Amino acid sequence: MFGESTDVTQIAMSVLGPLQFSVNGIDVTPTAPKQMQVLALMALNEGQVVTASNFVDELWAERPPRSAKTTLQTYILHLRKLMSKAFKDESAVVRDILLTRQGGYLLRLPMAPFDLRQFNDLSTQGRIALAQGDPQRGSHLLRKALEYWRGPALVDVPIGSVLEPKVRGLQTQRQIVLESRIEADLLVGRYDEAILDLVTLTAQQPLNENIHEQYMRALNLAGRRSEALGIYHRLRKNLMDELGLEPSQKLQQAQHLVLSSQSAA
Repeated sequence: MFGESTDVTQIAMSVLGPLQFSVNGIDVTPTAPKQMQVLALMALNEGQVVTASNFVDELWAERPPRSAKTTLQTYILHLRKLMSKAFKDESAVVRDILLTRQGGYLLRLPMAPFDLRQFNDLSTQGRIALAQGDPQRGSHLLRKALEYWRGPALVDVPIGSVLEPKVRGLQTQRQIVLESRIEADLLVGRYDEAILDLVTLTAQQPLNENIHEQYMRALNLAGRRSEALGIYHRLRKNLMDELGLEPSQKLQQAQHLVLSSQSAA
């Protein structure tokens, strides 16, 4: 267990952007690329053992050196030395944070500020509020969750074969939360804010039907119906050119809704 000198509130980890790790207010983030990979992999599996074979796959892929496991032990030792700088009594404290377990290593951050945990907690609460018919609270919580992102996840860390799907999953998770927040904004009448996000999102993802449907709906609700129809036609062209497909029924229904609104206006 953590002793009195290791109050867990004094430990902070960030992965939603550059990798950052501090203990007692002292930055203990490694700067060597492979040590950063080791720390990042443990952070994304916080509270779970990461096996030596997973580390080896991440660090060296299919061509590990004969000394791979010994080198990994050296990286762990260097991480512990970095952390020990933050404590007067270094040995027992550091072992409570970065633990050796049979077959691997484990990073413990119980109750510590950890941006990934905070993002997950707030986004879950926000999506529950939205599902329960409280878009105002949902929008607030989802917006707070997204504030933890300071750039692409682990943007300054070399990414190997083990980290890659995890990082890709985090980016997908962020996209889902952002789309949920936009949905909440539309339900409470924040059309202009939603449109600002959707201008960028649709440019970045020209074949994503869901965000185009949200964009059309936001423009329609804001009274910009001709622009909403323009978005539909742009998406249809992109889909036909790239995939040879017509827009989905959901998009076609959105187009009909805009046309109906135009006729009624």
